[in-house]
Amino acid sequence: MFTGEAKGLNTSVIYFFPMRWVKVRWVSWIVLAVLILAVSVAADSTVTLKPIDDQIKPSETATYSLSITNTESLKQRYTTYSLQSGQGWIVDTKPLKDKIIELAGGQSYTTTLQVRPLENMAPGIYYLDLSVESDLGEKHRENIKVYLSPEQPFDYLPSITAKVDMDERIVPGQPLSIKLFLDNKNPLDLKNLVIKLQSDISEFSKEVMVDLPPLQQKTVEFTVMPDQFQQPKDYFLFFVFERNDQVVKIVEKRVEVQEIITPFEKSEETQSDFLRTFVALNIHNGGNVKNTQTVVIPVSLWQSLFSHGDDLLKMKIDSQRYLSWEESLSPDESVVVYYTTSYRSLLYLLIALVIFLSFYFYVQSPITVSKSAVTTKSDEDGALSEIKITIEVRNKTKKPIKNVDITDMVPAIANVKKSLELGTLKPQEVKHSLQGTKVKWSLAEIDGHEHRLITYKVRAKLNIVGMFSLPRAVVEFGEKKRKSKAYSNIFRLHS
Repeated sequence: MFTGEAKGLNTSVIYFFPMRWVKVRWVSWIVLAVLILAVSVAADSTVTLKPIDDQIKPSETATYSLSITNTESLKQRYTTYSLQSGQGWIVDTKPLKDKIIELAGGQSYTTTLQVRPLENMAPGIYYLDLSVESDLGEKHRENIKVYLSPEQPFDYLPSITAKVDMDERIVPGQPLSIKLFLDNKNPLDLKNLVIKLQSDISEFSKEVMVDLPPLQQKTVEFTVMPDQFQQPKDYFLFFVFERNDQVVKIVEKRVEVQEIITPFEKSEETQSDFLRTFVALNIHNGGNVKNTQTVVIPVSLWQSLFSHGDDLLKMKIDSQRYLSWEESLSPDESVVVYYTTSYRSLLYLLIALVIFLSFYFYVQSPITVSKSAVTTKSDEDGALSEIKITIEVRNKTKKPIKNVDITDMVPAIANVKKSLELGTLKPQEVKHSLQGTKVKWSLAEIDGHEHRLITYKVRAKLNIVGMFSLPRAVVEFGEKKRKSKAYSNIFRLHS
Protein backbone atom coordinates (compact mmCIF):
# COMPACT_ATOMS: atom_id res chain seq x y z
CA MET A 1 0.00 0.00 0.00
CA PHE A 2 2.83 2.35 0.90
CA THR A 3 4.48 1.47 -2.27
CA GLY A 4 1.36 2.31 -4.19
CA GLU A 5 1.08 5.71 -2.54
CA ALA A 6 4.68 6.40 -3.25
CA LYS A 7 4.17 5.48 -6.79
CA GLY A 8 1.16 7.76 -6.95
CA LEU A 9 3.12 10.64 -5.47
CA ASN A 10 5.96 10.14 -7.82
CA THR A 11 3.54 10.07 -10.70
CA SER A 12 2.05 13.40 -9.61
CA VAL A 13 5.47 14.98 -9.48
CA ILE A 14 6.37 13.63 -12.89
CA TYR A 15 3.29 15.16 -14.56
CA PHE A 16 3.07 18.42 -12.58
CA PHE A 17 6.49 19.90 -13.28
CA PRO A 18 6.50 19.47 -17.09
CA MET A 19 3.12 21.26 -17.46
CA ARG A 20 4.24 24.15 -15.29
CA TRP A 21 7.48 24.48 -17.23
CA VAL A 22 5.60 24.71 -20.55
CA LYS A 23 3.50 27.62 -19.28
CA VAL A 24 6.55 29.49 -18.03
CA ARG A 25 8.35 29.02 -21.33
CA TRP A 26 5.45 30.48 -23.36
CA VAL A 27 5.15 33.47 -21.08
CA SER A 28 8.88 34.13 -21.47
CA TRP A 29 8.64 34.06 -25.25
CA ILE A 30 5.70 36.46 -25.24
CA VAL A 31 7.51 38.92 -22.98
CA LEU A 32 10.65 38.70 -25.12
CA ALA A 33 8.61 39.36 -28.32
CA VAL A 34 6.93 42.36 -26.74
CA LEU A 35 10.33 43.76 -25.69
CA ILE A 36 11.77 43.24 -29.17
CA LEU A 37 8.69 44.86 -30.77
CA ALA A 38 8.91 47.79 -28.38
CA VAL A 39 12.59 48.29 -29.15
CA SER A 40 11.94 47.88 -32.89
CA VAL A 41 9.16 50.46 -32.83
CA ALA A 42 11.26 52.83 -30.78
CA ALA A 43 14.34 52.44 -33.03
CA ASP A 44 14.52 54.45 -36.21
CA SER A 45 17.07 54.22 -39.03
CA THR A 46 17.28 54.77 -42.81
CA VAL A 47 19.02 52.48 -45.26
CA THR A 48 19.63 53.43 -48.91
CA LEU A 49 21.04 51.18 -51.64
CA LYS A 50 22.05 52.73 -54.99
CA PRO A 51 23.69 50.95 -57.97
CA ILE A 52 27.15 52.06 -59.07
CA ASP A 53 27.72 49.40 -61.73
CA ASP A 54 24.96 46.81 -61.93
CA GLN A 55 25.60 45.55 -65.50
CA ILE A 56 28.37 42.92 -65.42
CA LYS A 57 29.67 39.78 -67.07
CA PRO A 58 30.07 36.51 -65.08
CA SER A 59 33.75 37.29 -64.42
CA GLU A 60 33.06 40.82 -63.16
CA THR A 61 31.81 42.32 -59.90
CA ALA A 62 28.81 44.58 -59.50
CA THR A 63 29.08 47.47 -57.04
CA TYR A 64 26.50 49.42 -55.07
CA SER A 65 26.52 52.29 -52.60
CA LEU A 66 25.07 51.40 -49.18
CA SER A 67 24.20 54.29 -46.83
CA ILE A 68 22.98 53.85 -43.22
CA THR A 69 21.75 56.67 -40.99
CA ASN A 70 20.97 56.27 -37.30
CA THR A 71 18.21 58.77 -36.62
CA GLU A 72 17.75 57.46 -33.08
CA SER A 73 19.43 59.17 -30.10
CA LEU A 74 20.93 55.86 -28.93
CA LYS A 75 24.04 54.21 -30.34
CA GLN A 76 23.27 51.24 -32.59
CA ARG A 77 25.30 48.50 -34.23
CA TYR A 78 24.23 47.39 -37.71
CA THR A 79 24.93 43.99 -39.28
CA THR A 80 24.77 43.57 -43.08
CA TYR A 81 24.26 40.16 -44.70
CA SER A 82 22.54 38.30 -47.58
CA LEU A 83 21.03 34.83 -47.29
CA GLN A 84 22.01 34.22 -50.94
CA SER A 85 25.68 34.86 -50.28
CA GLY A 86 27.51 31.54 -50.84
CA GLN A 87 24.57 30.11 -52.81
CA GLY A 88 25.68 31.03 -56.31
CA TRP A 89 26.66 34.58 -55.34
CA ILE A 90 29.15 36.37 -53.10
CA VAL A 91 27.68 39.45 -51.39
CA ASP A 92 30.23 41.35 -49.25
CA THR A 93 31.00 44.86 -48.15
CA LYS A 94 34.22 46.54 -49.08
CA PRO A 95 36.01 46.58 -46.73
CA LEU A 96 34.76 43.41 -45.04
CA LYS A 97 34.83 45.08 -41.62
CA ASP A 98 31.85 47.16 -42.77
CA LYS A 99 29.68 44.07 -42.38
CA ILE A 100 29.23 45.40 -38.82
CA ILE A 101 28.92 49.18 -38.47
CA GLU A 102 28.50 51.03 -35.20
CA LEU A 103 26.82 54.45 -35.39
CA ALA A 104 26.13 56.97 -32.69
CA GLY A 105 22.76 58.74 -32.55
CA GLY A 106 22.23 60.92 -35.64
CA GLN A 107 25.39 59.57 -37.40
CA SER A 108 25.51 58.37 -41.05
CA TYR A 109 27.92 56.06 -42.86
CA THR A 110 28.34 54.97 -46.51
CA THR A 111 30.14 51.85 -47.67
CA THR A 112 30.49 49.85 -50.88
CA LEU A 113 28.65 46.61 -51.50
CA GLN A 114 30.16 44.09 -53.95
CA VAL A 115 28.22 41.31 -55.70
CA ARG A 116 29.69 38.67 -58.04
CA PRO A 117 28.53 35.28 -59.30
CA LEU A 118 30.26 32.13 -58.03
CA GLU A 119 29.48 30.08 -61.13
CA ASN A 120 28.89 30.53 -64.84
CA MET A 121 25.29 31.70 -64.77
CA ALA A 122 23.08 32.34 -67.77
CA PRO A 123 22.79 35.97 -68.83
CA GLY A 124 19.73 37.75 -67.53
CA ILE A 125 18.40 39.90 -64.71
CA TYR A 126 18.85 38.56 -61.15
CA TYR A 127 17.30 39.76 -57.93
CA LEU A 128 19.09 39.27 -54.56
CA ASP A 129 18.10 40.19 -51.02
CA LEU A 130 20.15 42.32 -48.63
CA SER A 131 19.33 42.52 -44.91
CA VAL A 132 20.50 45.23 -42.49
CA GLU A 133 19.76 44.61 -38.78
CA SER A 134 20.51 46.70 -35.69
CA ASP A 135 21.24 45.35 -32.23
CA LEU A 136 17.99 46.97 -31.10
CA GLY A 137 16.07 44.57 -33.32
CA GLU A 138 15.39 46.92 -36.25
CA LYS A 139 15.43 45.17 -39.65
CA HIS A 140 15.72 46.59 -43.18
CA ARG A 141 15.46 44.61 -46.40
CA GLU A 142 16.75 45.91 -49.75
CA ASN A 143 16.59 44.40 -53.23
CA ILE A 144 19.78 43.99 -55.26
CA LYS A 145 19.19 44.00 -59.04
CA VAL A 146 22.01 42.59 -61.19
CA TYR A 147 22.11 42.65 -65.01
CA LEU A 148 24.29 39.74 -66.12
CA SER A 149 25.65 39.89 -69.68
CA PRO A 150 27.38 37.03 -71.51
CA GLU A 151 31.19 36.85 -71.72
CA GLN A 152 30.83 36.52 -75.50
CA PRO A 153 28.16 37.87 -77.85
CA PHE A 154 25.02 35.79 -77.50
CA ASP A 155 22.14 35.41 -79.91
CA TYR A 156 19.13 36.55 -77.88
CA LEU A 157 15.60 36.85 -79.02
CA PRO A 158 14.64 40.54 -78.90
CA SER A 159 12.64 41.48 -75.82
CA ILE A 160 11.22 45.00 -76.13
CA THR A 161 8.74 46.85 -73.98
CA ALA A 162 7.01 49.73 -75.79
CA LYS A 163 4.65 52.31 -74.34
CA VAL A 164 2.73 54.73 -76.56
CA ASP A 165 2.08 58.28 -75.41
CA MET A 166 -0.36 60.17 -77.65
CA ASP A 167 -3.72 61.91 -77.65
CA GLU A 168 -6.33 59.26 -78.40
CA ARG A 169 -8.81 61.89 -79.68
CA ILE A 170 -7.45 63.13 -82.99
CA VAL A 171 -8.44 66.55 -84.34
CA PRO A 172 -8.27 66.51 -88.17
CA GLY A 173 -6.01 69.13 -89.68
CA GLN A 174 -3.92 69.61 -86.53
CA PRO A 175 -0.42 68.16 -86.00
CA LEU A 176 -0.27 65.15 -83.68
CA SER A 177 2.76 64.07 -81.64
CA ILE A 178 3.27 60.34 -80.96
CA LYS A 179 5.95 59.23 -78.51
CA LEU A 180 7.23 55.66 -78.10
CA PHE A 181 9.05 54.79 -74.89
CA LEU A 182 11.23 51.73 -75.66
CA ASP A 183 12.96 49.46 -73.16
CA ASN A 184 15.41 46.71 -74.26
CA LYS A 185 14.88 43.98 -71.70
CA ASN A 186 17.96 41.83 -72.49
CA PRO A 187 21.62 42.25 -73.46
CA LEU A 188 20.90 41.99 -77.18
CA ASP A 189 22.17 45.03 -79.06
CA LEU A 190 19.27 46.01 -81.32
CA LYS A 191 20.90 47.95 -84.11
CA ASN A 192 18.95 49.11 -87.13
CA LEU A 193 15.64 48.35 -85.48
CA VAL A 194 12.89 49.40 -87.90
CA ILE A 195 9.69 50.85 -86.44
CA LYS A 196 6.77 51.13 -88.85
CA LEU A 197 3.56 53.01 -88.11
CA GLN A 198 0.63 51.51 -90.04
CA SER A 199 -3.05 52.52 -90.13
CA ASP A 200 -6.09 52.97 -92.38
CA ILE A 201 -5.30 56.67 -92.13
CA SER A 202 -2.81 57.26 -94.93
CA GLU A 203 -1.04 60.15 -93.16
CA PHE A 204 -0.05 57.75 -90.37
CA SER A 205 2.18 55.64 -92.62
CA LYS A 206 5.61 56.36 -91.11
CA GLU A 207 8.87 54.45 -90.80
CA VAL A 208 11.94 55.15 -88.67
CA MET A 209 15.15 53.25 -87.89
CA VAL A 210 16.68 53.35 -84.39
CA ASP A 211 19.47 51.69 -82.41
CA LEU A 212 18.48 50.26 -79.05
CA PRO A 213 21.57 49.25 -76.98
CA PRO A 214 21.45 46.31 -74.52
CA LEU A 215 19.29 46.91 -71.47
CA GLN A 216 18.79 50.52 -72.48
CA GLN A 217 15.79 52.78 -72.93
CA LYS A 218 15.02 55.19 -75.74
CA THR A 219 12.23 57.55 -76.78
CA VAL A 220 11.11 57.78 -80.41
CA GLU A 221 8.75 60.54 -81.54
CA PHE A 222 6.53 60.75 -84.63
CA THR A 223 4.74 63.86 -85.85
CA VAL A 224 1.82 63.34 -88.21
CA MET A 225 -0.73 65.69 -89.77
CA PRO A 226 -4.16 64.01 -90.10
CA ASP A 227 -6.12 64.96 -93.18
CA GLN A 228 -8.59 67.77 -92.56
CA PHE A 229 -11.41 65.74 -94.09
CA GLN A 230 -10.67 62.38 -92.43
CA GLN A 231 -13.89 60.52 -91.70
CA PRO A 232 -14.75 60.67 -87.99
CA LYS A 233 -14.76 57.17 -86.44
CA ASP A 234 -12.52 54.76 -84.47
CA TYR A 235 -9.25 53.61 -86.05
CA PHE A 236 -6.41 51.32 -85.02
CA LEU A 237 -2.72 52.24 -85.20
CA PHE A 238 -0.13 49.47 -85.41
CA PHE A 239 3.48 50.00 -84.35
CA VAL A 240 5.44 47.19 -86.04
CA PHE A 241 9.01 46.46 -84.87
CA GLU A 242 11.23 44.68 -87.41
CA ARG A 243 14.77 43.41 -87.11
CA ASN A 244 16.50 41.80 -90.06
CA ASP A 245 13.18 41.85 -91.97
CA GLN A 246 11.56 39.85 -89.18
CA VAL A 247 8.65 41.19 -87.12
CA VAL A 248 9.66 40.99 -83.45
CA LYS A 249 6.80 42.97 -81.87
CA ILE A 250 3.50 44.69 -82.71
CA VAL A 251 1.85 47.29 -80.50
CA GLU A 252 -1.77 48.19 -81.17
CA LYS A 253 -3.37 51.57 -80.30
CA ARG A 254 -6.99 52.57 -80.71
CA VAL A 255 -7.74 56.21 -81.60
CA GLU A 256 -10.81 58.27 -82.43
CA VAL A 257 -11.02 60.93 -85.14
CA GLN A 258 -13.23 63.75 -83.92
CA GLU A 259 -16.13 65.23 -85.83
CA ILE A 260 -15.47 68.70 -87.26
CA ILE A 261 -18.40 70.90 -88.34
CA THR A 262 -17.57 74.34 -89.72
CA PRO A 263 -19.64 76.97 -91.56
CA PHE A 264 -19.52 76.45 -95.32
CA GLU A 265 -16.84 78.51 -97.04
CA LYS A 266 -17.93 80.97 -99.75
CA SER A 267 -16.11 82.65 -102.62
CA GLU A 268 -17.51 84.71 -105.48
CA GLU A 269 -16.56 85.27 -109.11
CA THR A 270 -18.36 88.16 -110.79
CA GLN A 271 -18.77 89.28 -114.39
CA SER A 272 -20.53 92.52 -115.26
CA ASP A 273 -21.95 94.19 -118.33
CA PHE A 274 -24.45 96.99 -118.85
CA LEU A 275 -26.64 97.25 -115.72
CA ARG A 276 -26.23 93.51 -115.05
CA THR A 277 -23.90 91.39 -112.90
CA PHE A 278 -23.43 87.62 -113.15
CA VAL A 279 -22.18 85.97 -109.93
CA ALA A 280 -20.81 82.42 -109.53
CA LEU A 281 -20.88 81.57 -105.82
CA ASN A 282 -18.62 78.67 -104.84
CA ILE A 283 -19.72 76.89 -101.63
CA HIS A 284 -17.32 74.45 -99.95
CA ASN A 285 -17.72 72.11 -96.95
CA GLY A 286 -14.49 72.36 -94.93
CA GLY A 287 -15.65 69.88 -92.27
CA ASN A 288 -15.22 66.10 -92.19
CA VAL A 289 -18.92 65.11 -92.04
CA LYS A 290 -21.80 65.53 -94.46
CA ASN A 291 -23.71 68.62 -93.49
CA THR A 292 -26.68 70.73 -94.55
CA GLN A 293 -26.47 74.48 -94.07
CA THR A 294 -28.15 77.65 -95.24
CA VAL A 295 -25.68 79.91 -97.02
CA VAL A 296 -26.54 83.63 -97.00
CA ILE A 297 -25.19 86.67 -98.87
CA PRO A 298 -26.05 90.13 -97.46
CA VAL A 299 -27.50 92.48 -100.09
CA SER A 300 -29.21 95.86 -100.29
CA LEU A 301 -32.91 96.37 -100.89
CA TRP A 302 -32.38 97.09 -104.59
CA GLN A 303 -30.12 94.07 -105.02
CA SER A 304 -32.74 91.90 -103.32
CA LEU A 305 -35.46 93.18 -105.65
CA PHE A 306 -33.52 92.68 -108.86
CA SER A 307 -31.60 89.43 -108.13
CA HIS A 308 -32.73 86.02 -109.31
CA GLY A 309 -31.26 82.54 -109.71
CA ASP A 310 -31.92 78.81 -109.35
CA ASP A 311 -33.01 77.72 -105.84
CA LEU A 312 -32.49 81.31 -104.68
CA LEU A 313 -34.43 82.38 -101.60
CA LYS A 314 -34.71 85.85 -100.14
CA MET A 315 -34.95 86.64 -96.45
CA LYS A 316 -34.82 89.55 -94.07
CA ILE A 317 -33.27 89.39 -90.60
CA ASP A 318 -33.23 92.46 -88.34
CA SER A 319 -33.65 94.90 -91.26
CA GLN A 320 -30.84 93.22 -93.22
CA ARG A 321 -31.76 91.49 -96.45
CA TYR A 322 -30.07 88.30 -97.67
CA LEU A 323 -29.94 85.99 -100.64
CA SER A 324 -29.89 82.41 -99.38
CA TRP A 325 -29.41 78.83 -100.58
CA GLU A 326 -29.82 75.58 -98.65
CA GLU A 327 -27.09 73.10 -99.60
CA SER A 328 -26.16 69.59 -98.42
CA LEU A 329 -22.47 68.79 -98.97
CA SER A 330 -20.17 65.87 -98.16
CA PRO A 331 -16.68 66.48 -96.64
CA ASP A 332 -14.48 68.55 -98.99
CA GLU A 333 -17.34 68.80 -101.49
CA SER A 334 -18.02 72.03 -103.38
CA VAL A 335 -20.97 73.32 -105.36
CA VAL A 336 -21.36 76.41 -107.53
CA VAL A 337 -24.63 78.35 -107.58
CA TYR A 338 -25.33 81.17 -109.99
CA TYR A 339 -27.41 84.29 -109.59
CA THR A 340 -27.85 87.49 -111.59
CA THR A 341 -28.48 91.03 -110.42
CA SER A 342 -29.95 92.98 -113.34
CA TYR A 343 -31.29 96.54 -113.32
CA ARG A 344 -32.24 96.34 -116.98
CA SER A 345 -35.86 95.59 -116.13
CA LEU A 346 -35.94 98.83 -114.13
CA LEU A 347 -34.57 100.68 -117.14
CA TYR A 348 -37.13 99.00 -119.38
CA LEU A 349 -39.87 100.00 -116.95
CA LEU A 350 -38.70 103.60 -116.94
CA ILE A 351 -38.55 103.65 -120.74
CA ALA A 352 -42.05 102.17 -120.93
CA LEU A 353 -43.29 104.74 -118.42
CA VAL A 354 -41.77 107.58 -120.42
CA ILE A 355 -43.32 106.23 -123.60
CA PHE A 356 -46.67 105.84 -121.88
CA LEU A 357 -46.59 109.32 -120.44
CA SER A 358 -45.50 110.75 -123.77
CA PHE A 359 -48.31 108.91 -125.49
CA TYR A 360 -50.71 109.96 -122.75
CA PHE A 361 -49.86 113.59 -123.07
CA TYR A 362 -49.84 113.27 -126.83
CA VAL A 363 -53.31 111.76 -127.04
CA GLN A 364 -54.72 113.68 -124.10
CA SER A 365 -57.16 116.38 -125.05
CA PRO A 366 -55.83 119.95 -124.71
CA ILE A 367 -59.25 120.91 -123.33
CA THR A 368 -60.58 119.75 -119.98
CA VAL A 369 -64.28 119.77 -119.23
CA SER A 370 -65.89 119.41 -115.82
CA LYS A 371 -69.55 119.47 -114.88
CA SER A 372 -71.21 120.29 -111.58
CA ALA A 373 -74.71 121.17 -110.35
CA VAL A 374 -76.43 122.61 -107.28
CA THR A 375 -80.05 122.64 -106.18
CA THR A 376 -81.50 126.11 -106.27
CA LYS A 377 -85.05 125.14 -105.29
CA SER A 378 -86.64 122.19 -103.52
CA ASP A 379 -90.12 121.38 -102.27
CA GLU A 380 -91.14 121.09 -98.69
CA ASP A 381 -90.66 117.34 -98.78
CA GLY A 382 -87.08 117.80 -100.05
CA ALA A 383 -87.74 116.89 -103.70
CA LEU A 384 -85.60 118.60 -106.33
CA SER A 385 -87.46 121.21 -108.43
CA GLU A 386 -84.80 123.56 -109.87
CA ILE A 387 -81.11 122.85 -110.57
CA LYS A 388 -78.27 125.14 -111.62
CA ILE A 389 -75.74 123.39 -113.88
CA THR A 390 -72.18 124.68 -114.42
CA ILE A 391 -69.88 123.54 -117.25
CA GLU A 392 -66.24 124.54 -116.92
CA VAL A 393 -64.09 124.54 -120.06
CA ARG A 394 -60.33 125.15 -119.87
CA ASN A 395 -57.55 125.32 -122.48
CA LYS A 396 -54.49 123.57 -120.95
CA THR A 397 -52.12 124.64 -123.71
CA LYS A 398 -50.49 127.93 -124.54
CA LYS A 399 -51.96 127.95 -128.02
CA PRO A 400 -55.51 129.11 -128.80
CA ILE A 401 -58.06 126.49 -129.80
CA LYS A 402 -60.57 127.38 -132.49
CA ASN A 403 -64.04 126.19 -133.46
CA VAL A 404 -65.12 124.97 -130.04
CA ASP A 405 -68.62 123.44 -129.76
CA ILE A 406 -70.02 122.52 -126.32
CA THR A 407 -73.00 120.15 -126.19
CA ASP A 408 -74.87 119.12 -123.05
CA MET A 409 -77.86 116.79 -122.70
CA VAL A 410 -80.59 117.45 -120.10
CA PRO A 411 -82.55 114.31 -119.13
CA ALA A 412 -86.19 114.15 -120.28
CA ILE A 413 -87.40 114.54 -116.70
CA ALA A 414 -86.31 118.21 -116.74
CA ASN A 415 -86.64 121.22 -119.04
CA VAL A 416 -84.29 124.12 -119.66
CA LYS A 417 -85.77 127.32 -118.23
CA LYS A 418 -86.07 129.65 -121.20
CA SER A 419 -87.57 132.51 -119.27
CA LEU A 420 -84.48 132.70 -117.07
CA GLU A 421 -81.06 133.99 -117.86
CA LEU A 422 -79.06 131.10 -119.24
CA GLY A 423 -75.60 132.20 -118.05
CA THR A 424 -72.68 134.07 -119.46
CA LEU A 425 -72.97 132.50 -122.87
CA LYS A 426 -76.17 132.13 -124.82
CA PRO A 427 -76.73 128.70 -126.34
CA GLN A 428 -76.62 128.41 -130.07
CA GLU A 429 -79.20 125.65 -130.15
CA VAL A 430 -81.74 124.08 -127.75
CA LYS A 431 -83.30 120.96 -129.24
CA HIS A 432 -85.85 118.69 -127.60
CA SER A 433 -86.08 114.93 -128.19
CA LEU A 434 -87.46 111.82 -126.55
CA GLN A 435 -84.13 111.28 -124.79
CA GLY A 436 -84.07 114.81 -123.40
CA THR A 437 -83.08 118.35 -124.29
CA LYS A 438 -79.88 119.02 -126.20
CA VAL A 439 -78.21 122.36 -125.48
CA LYS A 440 -75.31 123.53 -127.67
CA TRP A 441 -72.89 126.45 -127.39
CA SER A 442 -70.34 127.52 -130.02
CA LEU A 443 -67.13 129.45 -129.40
CA ALA A 444 -64.93 130.74 -132.15
CA GLU A 445 -61.81 130.48 -130.07
CA ILE A 446 -60.46 129.81 -126.61
CA ASP A 447 -57.13 131.45 -125.87
CA GLY A 448 -54.21 129.65 -124.27
CA HIS A 449 -54.90 128.81 -120.65
CA GLU A 450 -58.31 130.51 -120.95
CA HIS A 451 -60.99 129.44 -118.50
CA ARG A 452 -64.70 129.57 -119.51
CA LEU A 453 -67.76 128.95 -117.31
CA ILE A 454 -71.16 128.14 -118.78
CA THR A 455 -74.17 128.04 -116.44
CA TYR A 456 -77.84 127.37 -116.99
CA LYS A 457 -80.84 126.21 -115.00
CA VAL A 458 -83.28 123.37 -115.50
CA ARG A 459 -86.63 122.76 -113.88
CA ALA A 460 -87.93 119.31 -113.10
CA LYS A 461 -91.19 118.27 -114.70
CA LEU A 462 -91.88 116.16 -111.63
CA ASN A 463 -90.51 116.33 -108.17
CA ILE A 464 -87.25 114.38 -108.13
CA VAL A 465 -86.65 112.26 -105.07
CA GLY A 466 -83.39 110.42 -104.64
CA MET A 467 -80.46 110.61 -107.03
CA PHE A 468 -80.55 112.72 -110.22
CA SER A 469 -77.83 111.85 -112.76
CA LEU A 470 -76.57 114.39 -115.29
CA PRO A 471 -74.89 112.89 -118.40
CA ARG A 472 -71.50 113.91 -119.77
CA ALA A 473 -71.04 117.18 -121.62
CA VAL A 474 -69.15 116.93 -124.95
CA VAL A 475 -66.69 119.49 -126.34
CA GLU A 476 -65.71 119.33 -130.02
CA PHE A 477 -62.91 121.48 -131.41
CA GLY A 478 -60.57 121.84 -134.38
CA GLU A 479 -61.03 121.65 -138.09
CA LYS A 480 -64.19 120.11 -139.41
CA LYS A 481 -62.43 117.16 -141.01
CA ARG A 482 -60.26 116.50 -137.92
CA LYS A 483 -62.56 117.27 -135.05
CA SER A 484 -61.34 116.26 -131.57
CA LYS A 485 -63.56 115.61 -128.61
CA ALA A 486 -63.34 116.00 -124.85
CA TYR A 487 -65.86 114.69 -122.31
CA SER A 488 -66.86 115.91 -118.89
CA ASN A 489 -67.66 113.84 -115.88
CA ILE A 490 -71.06 112.39 -115.01
CA PHE A 491 -72.51 114.36 -112.12
CA ARG A 492 -74.99 112.82 -109.68
CA LEU A 493 -77.16 115.00 -107.46
CA HIS A 494 -79.02 113.75 -104.39
CA SER A 495 -82.28 115.17 -103.09
